[in-house]
Amino acid sequence: MRFSQEDTPEGAVMTLDGSFTFNDFRQLASSPARQLASSPARQLASSLDAMRARPACPHILDLSGLEFLDSAARGMLLIAEEEVTVSGSSLTLRRPTGAIAPLLELAAMDKVFRIEP
Repeated sequence: MRFSQEDTPEGAVMTLDGSFTFNDFRQLASSPARQLASSPARQLASSLDAMRARPACPHILDLSGLEFLDSAARGMLLIAEEEVTVSGSSLTLRRPTGAIAPLLELAAMDKVFRIEP
């Protein structure tokens, strides 16, 4: 997985590219963000911490470059959504493409997330 983040006038936009899998989940779940190797998982963990610290800011995950998403990664998205909702913010999934869009629909994630085409 490749990860980048940008603050924009519409909110914090995080971009995920490549494959988001159990390995990324395991790396995030097993270590605090400060102990992760310099990696996309560390960047994502830091961004999740930043989301909690900015409750009024809308958060957007741009999935346009994501090619694969497994069930553990879907679980991570649900955890992130729950955490930002509790803090009073929102998490939007933007531009899921290819196999990702129907997978999100099949998993009923369109009932949980706002998904922008």
